[in-house]
Amino acid sequence: MGRGSRLAIAAACVGGALAGAPACFADALESGLLGAWTTNLPDCKRLFVRRNGPLVFRQPVDKFAQAAIIQPQTIYMPASSCHVRQVSRAKDVIKISADCQDSISYTSQSLQIKVRSNSEIVYSPTGDPTLDTTFIKCPL
Repeated sequence: MGRGSRLAIAAACVGGALAGAPACFADALESGLLGAWTTNLPDCKRLFVRRNGPLVFRQPVDKFAQAAIIQPQTIYMPASSCHVRQVSRAKDVIKISADCQDSISYTSQSLQIKVRSNSEIVYSPTGDPTLDTTFIKCPL
C-alpha cells in the first residue's frame, strides 16, 4: 500500500471518527497465529485458561514465563502487551510495528515472527536473532 493510500485511509478514519463512525482498526495478524503459545506443551495448562470464552493467563500470572497470547490486534505477554499498528510479510517472516506497554513504560517496537509450521513460530521482540524464542501453539 502506497503512502497516498495510507494517507487517504487515515483521513477517512479521522473524518469518520469526527462524524461518529466506529474507529478504524490497525492491521490484524493472520488467523493461524491466533491463540496461546509457549516454549513447551506441558506449560500450556499451567499458564493459560479459558475464562468466559477467551484465553487468558492463569492467575497468579507467572511474569517470567516465556509465553504469549496472540489476538488479531494484540499480543499479550505475561508482563506486557503490544497493540499491533502495522503488519507486513516477506516469505515466512511477519514484521509487526506495535505500541507496547508494561507496568513502567510505553514504547513503539518492531516485533518479528518467523513461521516454521502451523504449530511452531520463532518470536523476536526486536528482530535481533539473539533474542529469538521458539514457541509452540497450545492445543486449547
